[in-house]
Amino acid sequence: MAPTKLPLAILGGSDRTAGYLPPSGHDQHSLSGCKGVDIRIGGRRLIEVLVDRYRENGHFDPIYVAGPAAAYRDVLSGVEVFDTDGGFGRNLQICIERLAERHPGRQLAMSTCDILPEPAELDGLLADYRRHAPCDLWFPLIRAPQDLSVLGESKWKPRYRVTPSAGEPTLVLPSHLAVFDPEAMRLGFLYRLLDVAYQTRNRPVLYRRAHMLRRLITGLLLHDLRQLVTLRLPNVTWDVVRYGYAASLKLGDGTATQTEIEYVIRRMFTARRHRLAHPDRLTRLPVLDGMSFARDIDTLEEAKAMSESTGDRPSPTEVTAC
Repeated sequence: MAPTKLPLAILGGSDRTAGYLPPSGHDQHSLSGCKGVDIRIGGRRLIEVLVDRYRENGHFDPIYVAGPAAAYRDVLSGVEVFDTDGGFGRNLQICIERLAERHPGRQLAMSTCDILPEPAELDGLLADYRRHAPCDLWFPLIRAPQDLSVLGESKWKPRYRVTPSAGEPTLVLPSHLAVFDPEAMRLGFLYRLLDVAYQTRNRPVLYRRAHMLRRLITGLLLHDLRQLVTLRLPNVTWDVVRYGYAASLKLGDGTATQTEIEYVIRRMFTARRHRLAHPDRLTRLPVLDGMSFARDIDTLEEAKAMSESTGDRPSPTEVTAC
């Protein structure tokens, strides 16, 4: 049985440059900097509000923040900060290594710092995780509303059409909460791929596929060469090119199913030795309700709307772009 509470790390790194916005977000202003500290909700820094919400909900303990120590240590009370301020992949590596040292053999949870989760939605998401734990990876896809005006300033965000394991094709957005088993994962590959993926966020699927393959292929081939030298099966490049390419095509044309995506993610990210030892362990990407976990704050307009949704009316200096 999975432990009652999960260790949680909140990724709070800084973006040195403003992120790309697609044509649907042309009227918005992309944020840069350390969003967890720079964005204020009702006069409080977003990271303070986020940590309090996770604490009060009771699903996670202990809670950590991974980001620049200089930005967070004077802001947070009773929260250990993993000092890191590199690219997304490097920040993720530091975070997972520190978590695994403190909680060996445990399932670990990870969140980004730029969401404001609703307690009832968090309960609903974690109920699905508890029913299927332990998972090699649990990463919910969030069902988009039929009326996109409900998304307000976030209606520009890219959406994907996926068919759930039971149901009709539906538009989804990625969530910003995951639970995973670090001992099951191809962590070196995970860090490289997510670093490249973060650089191409908000861009079309086909553009991301081409860019990511160009950036990753040399590293994949070198990895498999090292596998050959140590007399191990060199299968990472094959798994990534064959399964990742096929999945991106289906995501691009809206024909992907939840089952197919789960299979592809398991083949790409879960180590072969682990798959053989634990053939029944799940990689689960359920389609669930929980818009507060999909509505991350990428723009100045989203930050202001988030503050207003809590009943606050921020002045221009309370929510700023860096």
